[in-house]
Amino acid sequence: MRKYIPFLLAVFQFHVAGAQVRLPRLIRDSMVLQRDQSLPIWGWASPGERVTITHLGKKYTGKADVSGNWKIMLPPTPAGGPFNITITGKNTIVLKDVLFGDVWFCSGQSNMVHQLNIHDVSYAEVIKKANYPEIRQFLVPTATSINTTRNDLNGGNWTSAVGEAIRPFSAVAFFFARQLYEKYHVPIGIINASVGGTPIEAWMSMEEASSYPELNSRLQ
Repeated sequence: MRKYIPFLLAVFQFHVAGAQVRLPRLIRDSMVLQRDQSLPIWGWASPGERVTITHLGKKYTGKADVSGNWKIMLPPTPAGGPFNITITGKNTIVLKDVLFGDVWFCSGQSNMVHQLNIHDVSYAEVIKKANYPEIRQFLVPTATSINTTRNDLNGGNWTSAVGEAIRPFSAVAFFFARQLYEKYHVPIGIINASVGGTPIEAWMSMEEASSYPELNSRLQ
């Protein structure tokens, strides 16, 4: 696991229409954002569209480029929440229940993705007593794309470690997060991007893999 620095991340309510402000799946309601660091909130809009983020009573403004991409930096925010963050362009998006704390990127094979649900006998009491609303996981859906880099995910939500909702949590990531939470008492976000049985080659881009003759021939 490694610390998932400035970029993080929650949403829900948005009005669907062409050329309106949109956000990536990772930026959703109930997300956890990294505390005490400047961090980007980004998305898409009409080319040249002005976008404003309102957070803690202050406004931060940016403009979409010719391709419709925009990014606005938020200043460092101490641990805490929940907050609402409003994003306004031609439409308005309200991100609800946003926390600031420490966010960790957890990746690997089956030993990382292994869910508490699989061991619901061994961890029956853990599941029954789970009440950590400030520990949240975003489980990245499995998807492959060998020819291009995706600019968004095909699903996923931020889920709090409360009651039955804890079942899909990575067991390793949850116990790690719980230990940190009990020591530091700040919200903990987990971005779980794990796929059982995958070799390291499966996580490489086409460009990287092509630099190895054996891998390149297999790819071709």
